[in-house]
Amino acid sequence: MTPAQIITIGPLAFALDRLVALGLILAFLAGLDWVVQRWGSVRRYPATLALGAGLLAARIGYVWHYRESFALEPAVALQAWLGGWDWIAGASGAAIALMLLIRHRHGKVASVALVVSLAFVWWAFSALERPPATKALPPQIAFGMINGKTVTAQDLRGQPAVINLWATWCPPCRRELPMLVRAAASVPDSRILLVDQGEAPDIVRKFLAAQSLPADAVALDTDGALSALVGAQALPTTLFVDSQGMIRKVHLGEISRVQLDIAIRELRAATP
Repeated sequence: MTPAQIITIGPLAFALDRLVALGLILAFLAGLDWVVQRWGSVRRYPATLALGAGLLAARIGYVWHYRESFALEPAVALQAWLGGWDWIAGASGAAIALMLLIRHRHGKVASVALVVSLAFVWWAFSALERPPATKALPPQIAFGMINGKTVTAQDLRGQPAVINLWATWCPPCRRELPMLVRAAASVPDSRILLVDQGEAPDIVRKFLAAQSLPADAVALDTDGALSALVGAQALPTTLFVDSQGMIRKVHLGEISRVQLDIAIRELRAATP
């Protein structure tokens, strides 16, 4: 996801794809309500049941596709609010449920046609959506590490890099930070930097000490220059940079260990 695919409303930031998905879900509920009123169904609340079946199938399909990453933290499979859906599996699950729930033959056809139409809209949106960011990590960027060392953009070349923008006052940043610190020390062949945005060194050091977190991967960006240069509109934001120094993906919001692993695998696969 690129920064251009984020819609901001005041202090709030929303991912465009999630807004589109929400709109399609509402269209599904409205359309199916019309189908049920005209042709009826075997059970009450067919829209709710079909939606539930579709969402469950979509989540199961996604987890199965990335099963190696989910093996790192199986409980994350239940944290669907963090994202991760297979739209083909979801549409199939909803269509099968409707075939069982709708009584009338014409109702079956209309409801499945509705699912196919909305799935086509999602496919078209995905196809027309702007491609992932490919701009270079600004070469003038230099990260002052808490331990006193300096890491430049050039130092990150030759291997996938993950740059997490965070702050001590940000609740989702605080939640994901321990996982990111552990990953920074254990993920092979990749560099993970946790770049604090706009805070004084003493504040960051005190926070890390209070949380008993090592500072090896923590850097400082006291004036928020990196956020401005890459167009980050909210915290936390995680940048995924390939071995050539190109930003390939931007993750807005809290990230799980599984999402981190999936994105790093994609970076490695894209390495020329």
